[in-house]
Amino acid sequence: MTSPLNPEKQPALDTPDSDELPWTPPEDPGPIDDPDPGPEPTPDPTPDPSEVPDPETIAWEPQTWYSATVVCRTSGCPNENRVVDVPLVYSNNGVASYVQVVDGTCGKRSQFLTATKLDPQPEEE
Repeated sequence: MTSPLNPEKQPALDTPDSDELPWTPPEDPGPIDDPDPGPEPTPDPTPDPSEVPDPETIAWEPQTWYSATVVCRTSGCPNENRVVDVPLVYSNNGVASYVQVVDGTCGKRSQFLTATKLDPQPEEE
């Protein structure tokens, strides 16, 4: 009877004759060519800042929901000058410095371009 804990009771392993060479792996065939790699991805170009509309003056009403468009103006951010629609923005107390959308890439505040008060307002939960 053999036991994995007692090597003395293990059967002897076959060892190669001294004439045999040690096993060597086959040569690496290299990368496999894909017959249809598909189109090359093209990077999304950074929009021209002149194409971004000027921001509106927004009069925020307290405790009100809006839909808005925002743009990140942070230099070097991949989302720089990209206009984004935000379907729900809450105005908090109506003071502009408390109403904000943060860009998810650079973590900086985005600039509001437009804001439209939702009518009807969403139901409170």
